[in-house]
Amino acid sequence: MKNNIFVFVVCGVKEHIDTLHFSIKCLMKFTKFQIFVVTDVERNEIEIIHHKIIDIKTPPNYNHHQASIFLKTGLHKFLPKGNNYCYLDSDVIALSAFCDQIFDLFIAPIRFAPDHCKIQKFSPHAVNCGCSIKWSKDRDIFNTAIKEMVNTNNEKIVDHYLIDKQKELQFELELIKKTRIKKIFIGFKYFISFSKFKLNQTFFFDKKNRVWHLSSGEKIFYEFNVTKIETVTGFRYSRIKQQWLNKDGINIWDDHCNHLAQFIFNTFNIKIRKPNWQHWNGGVFLFNDLSYKFLESWHLKTLKIFELSDWKTRDQGTLIATAWEFNLSCQPVLDKKWNFIADFQNNGLVLDSASGGISDNNLNNIYHPIFVHVYHNWGNTEWSIWKWIMNKIDILN
Repeated sequence: MKNNIFVFVVCGVKEHIDTLHFSIKCLMKFTKFQIFVVTDVERNEIEIIHHKIIDIKTPPNYNHHQASIFLKTGLHKFLPKGNNYCYLDSDVIALSAFCDQIFDLFIAPIRFAPDHCKIQKFSPHAVNCGCSIKWSKDRDIFNTAIKEMVNTNNEKIVDHYLIDKQKELQFELELIKKTRIKKIFIGFKYFISFSKFKLNQTFFFDKKNRVWHLSSGEKIFYEFNVTKIETVTGFRYSRIKQQWLNKDGINIWDDHCNHLAQFIFNTFNIKIRKPNWQHWNGGVFLFNDLSYKFLESWHLKTLKIFELSDWKTRDQGTLIATAWEFNLSCQPVLDKKWNFIADFQNNGLVLDSASGGISDNNLNNIYHPIFVHVYHNWGNTEWSIWKWIMNKIDILN
């Protein structure tokens, strides 16, 4: 009978080793299985305190980040054969006594959970295509125009009563956005109104000058004038799509491109046939001896891109390439509860007070994670999600 073993990979700076120690401590509360740590001991700023360490010498010309990826994608070379393994990033925290059940979910040759975005969104984070710089410039142009035209006027509103009313208005508008039927009704009412749109008994909107007023006439909030913004920035506002488009017709707030798929084809001659495929996240995956060929291919591709300036030092772009090389684009992924990604940048990441669960899409789906993956703002005690995690851990102590 094969052994089930959890495995972490860490080497280098103290911060990552401290994170590892925390995650191991949480996992040990629940698991009855062994936990291995694969590392390059000579690189570590502090000692890893754990009873089962596998020390592997990494190429000395690699930086710590490259060395960690070398170890992660090379696990099939470094771990004892004949076992079932579950790899965990060091920032993956176990929150449930069901954690050991993940080993029952293995599907040959390897199984991952989905990432929090799709290929086109991930693309500029994997390759040096320059898109992120261009998007940033577009947004700087837009925000500068907004600041000059809108913020200057709004900053002149200093009366506390008017500021309170401004907040009341913004709250009303947010409520409308969250209710589909009300949003449609208000939209139709706005469309058929002439120069002034009456939201309710308290607020009306001067459509020509783009200014919100109280019913008594006081100005409380300036919105931007679309025509003026278009003139200053050279961008165009699509009223149908409700998007700001740059000179290439691309939404300035929509970060996506096809360069990763192009780079994969150019570098490895592998065609990504679904341009916006839901790729896998490398933070949690299941593997065993049947995974050898897949892992070896992933490993070799990753080492290759270390030498290519067009590629960033990541393992997910090469993971995508390997998945398609092995015709695994339709391979079932693990449920998100096995690798729930707590992304600080995700505005849809919210807690459900009724169930004690968490959502990554504004409560459309609620999860009770068995593993939570915190790769932004680890240890931020002001963050509600971190507080929720700490509370979960405290309850389980």
